[in-house]
Amino acid sequence: MPEADAASGGLLREAGAWLAGHGALAIFTAFVLCGIGLHLSEDFILIPAGIGTVTAAGTVDWPLFAEYGVAAWAGIIVGDIGWVWMCRHFGARLIGSRRVLKLIGPRTLLEVKWQMDQRGAIALLIARFIPGARTPMITVSGLMHLSWWKILLVEMCGVSISAPAQMLIGVGVAKLGQQFESEAHRWMLYIAATLAVAALMFGIHLVIVRRAKGKDTPRVSVKWLDELRRSVARSARTR
Repeated sequence: MPEADAASGGLLREAGAWLAGHGALAIFTAFVLCGIGLHLSEDFILIPAGIGTVTAAGTVDWPLFAEYGVAAWAGIIVGDIGWVWMCRHFGARLIGSRRVLKLIGPRTLLEVKWQMDQRGAIALLIARFIPGARTPMITVSGLMHLSWWKILLVEMCGVSISAPAQMLIGVGVAKLGQQFESEAHRWMLYIAATLAVAALMFGIHLVIVRRAKGKDTPRVSVKWLDELRRSVARSARTR
């Protein structure tokens, strides 16, 4: 067992050294890719990023925390803006695809469209802090051609709160892991904690969806979605 721990510790130290050298770029790239199509939960990136800012002595490397935070902030905004651009230019075709409808769902789109009509950019800001609501709201903001300055302002403000908060969860987990002597055990805790937070967010999303099914949630007429689909058909015929 000591040999196994030593081997695991060596690999983890190498991974930590790589992260220290390329972490900011890796975080930025991951969020850009997630924003334009992968739509991976931010917890899977931000919590490990927060863990990576805690030194072996158990203290937080705040300059590194700031570096990772800025990389995450920029990556999330660029990724989301990329998805908004895609929805603005190819929105009708995206909504007509089974993949997008399976990811979001027609009913959710109609409900989010109603929220956007009633509350505009405020609805987009609130959605950032509701599990499962961010992607549908960003999608609709692109489909509705919401002003770029409103989208950018909401994104910059919302991410400035959510990204550091999630990284601080990682910092807390890392400090807890310092109580373990085995580095392998620490990483088991890190992985378990990240998965637990992601599962909690997904669970909250399921609760929200289940409660919404039992209520007559306001939503716009399905005619809005039908018009998008008809535009797909018209564009296909003109080719």
